Amino acid sequence: MVLVVCGCQTNKTRVAEGVGIGGTVGAIAGGIIGFQSGHPFQGAAIGGAIGAGTGAVVGAQIKKPVQSSAQFTMQQIVDLSKQGVSSDEIIAKIKAANSRYSLTADDLGYLRKQGVSQRVIETMQVSGK
Repeated sequence: MVLVVCGCQTNKTRVAEGVGIGGTVGAIAGGIIGFQSGHPFQGAAIGGAIGAGTGAVVGAQIKKPVQSSAQFTMQQIVDLSKQGVSSDEIIAKIKAANSRYSLTADDLGYLRKQGVSQRVIETMQVSGK
């Protein structure tokens, strides 16, 4: 179980989470049902196995959202603007990084003063909502 969960960082689906949740719920339910028939440990084992298997199947169908490794910072945007990188390229980087901004009036003034295009600023404002 530990090995499966450790591998979930690079997995693009939720198999590991499904195994963990399904196995836990199955073991609890199986233990309760098994207790009623005088075999709580066997019930928990069977329920856990069935739950883990079912959880793996369900988890394999659920894709993880793509997460950016880092926020594309306001300073990076200013630097790219000063280097003459096009607005389209900067906007693409903002979107690819899935960056979020909460721009203040001071931030807007700073960005304009540094030569960041209005299109880029508007993209930053929309991404923060």
